[in-house]
Amino acid sequence: MIEFKDFNNNDLELMKDAWNDVLEDGIAFPGLDMFDTDSFKDYLLQQSKVTCMYDNNTLLGYYIIHPNNIGRCSHVANASYVMLKESRGKHLGKVLVKQSLIDAYNLGFKGMQYNAVVANNEKALHIYDSLGFTRVGIIPKGFLLKNGTYSDMYVMYKGLKKEII
Repeated sequence: MIEFKDFNNNDLELMKDAWNDVLEDGIAFPGLDMFDTDSFKDYLLQQSKVTCMYDNNTLLGYYIIHPNNIGRCSHVANASYVMLKESRGKHLGKVLVKQSLIDAYNLGFKGMQYNAVVANNEKALHIYDSLGFTRVGIIPKGFLLKNGTYSDMYVMYKGLKKEII
């Protein structure tokens, strides 16, 4: 049974390793530097919300939510999603993203914006499209892939209202 809970220190090491796996893959997250446990915990504590998805107390994935920008733009959220490698390909990503939209709305955000959705990340694009995100724009060759080539990336947005989540 899938359930969502706030992150706790018991899963911190596994969460850090999963985040670093995505960084190492070099095809989705813009960061280059791997986290150690302390710096990752500090990073998580800076977020508006960190929520983990479990099945029978087994961590499957998680997301972080924070304002996309400051001040007059802080009413729009941004999120990052991580699925543990052994949980990928099980069609759970949409469940994770949908829950993040609910949490963002409940936190008072008016929209969700993704700044750098890599154009060849077809699974993520399929999820976002199916949930009603708009591809606001494209940044040609905006993302440096691990193999040294560049991929286009999309800026995507979805307004958050209780009745459409």
